[in-house]
Amino acid sequence: MTPVPGHDVSAVLSIFFDLAGIDSESGKEGNASLFIKDFCSALGLEVHEDDAGLLTGGECGNLVIKAPATSGCLSVDRIILNAHMDTVPPGTGVVPIDDDDRFRTAGETILGADDKVGVAAILATLEHVTRSGEEHRGIDAVITVQEEPGLLGAKNLDFSLLEGDWGVVLDGSGPVGGIIMEAPGQYRLKFEVRGRSAHAGVEPEKGINAISCAAEAISGLDLGRLDPQTTANIGLIEGGRAVNIVPDLVVVEGEIRSLSEGRLEEERERMVEQFKQVAGSRGCGLGLEVERSFHGFKLDPDAKPVQHLLKAMRMCGVEPDLITSGGGSDANVFNVRGITAATMNIGLVNAHSQQEYVLKEDLVTVTRIVSSLVSMTYDEQGVGQP
Repeated sequence: MTPVPGHDVSAVLSIFFDLAGIDSESGKEGNASLFIKDFCSALGLEVHEDDAGLLTGGECGNLVIKAPATSGCLSVDRIILNAHMDTVPPGTGVVPIDDDDRFRTAGETILGADDKVGVAAILATLEHVTRSGEEHRGIDAVITVQEEPGLLGAKNLDFSLLEGDWGVVLDGSGPVGGIIMEAPGQYRLKFEVRGRSAHAGVEPEKGINAISCAAEAISGLDLGRLDPQTTANIGLIEGGRAVNIVPDLVVVEGEIRSLSEGRLEEERERMVEQFKQVAGSRGCGLGLEVERSFHGFKLDPDAKPVQHLLKAMRMCGVEPDLITSGGGSDANVFNVRGITAATMNIGLVNAHSQQEYVLKEDLVTVTRIVSSLVSMTYDEQGVGQP
């Protein structure tokens, strides 16, 4: 790892450890939000909270932290830095462990590196540029809520608070150096299969088994990786009241993702038609909810965030890798809203599991890259030089 001259961002380690110890499952990010607001207010930065909490039923809204450009960078374009403060369950009672070269979970919960690594890197960068006095571009730091359930915070973000027109999202799994150039769109589907209840031992003939109907529908679906661009999954099934009652209701939830809009629509229609046909043949009713969770995006290699990341990473001794992702992030929402945003990998390992960890070296490297983006020390060919 090659240090960036003048960029002491080692404070990110203590910031991350403190953040990781604050529970913040989606919709319950209140304490994490208070930590971030207090941290930024102590730096003298302007902090705005929007109405996303009210709109989504959560404890708090998105935070937009404004750091003005220094006098030598007033003509330089502003950057948007984004990460999300919420985590997936099990995220109650998180006990982060400082284990030599890494931070890991104690084993009973997730660690929350997804995405508190991103949040900590942004906070450490804000602290560095505020206290170092170095020249730096203006910053809109956007810390969202409820990203995990479907980018709800970003979808309800007050975009009028933002001044920048391009940005970097710190939320990619995998080795540091990855720059996500393309990400899929997603549909979420919910099927309510309604049969008829009856006593399973005395008169099962009078019943229509909703679970059996749903099982037949699922068995006729292609699931998993359907092609290099498309995946499908059934992830939740709930139904039945007792083993001696023919079940009259089962709820099935699934998703479809694809880098191809055509394939996404094709597989959505295929899944819906499969449930309709089986329900009709078995005499079951069918309730259906289809939600477009997010749209995909594909960046041009010459896009501003990509070019700036390439230079900043190389300055920090990291070899960039332009990649495609199968996951969604707040970048999906930003790009649809006309803000060009690239997602960078931040070294997440075993995200969304009790085996989650992050290497301390990766935490520091990510923060050095972000700090370089802001103060533009990486420029050698005129890109971003104040």
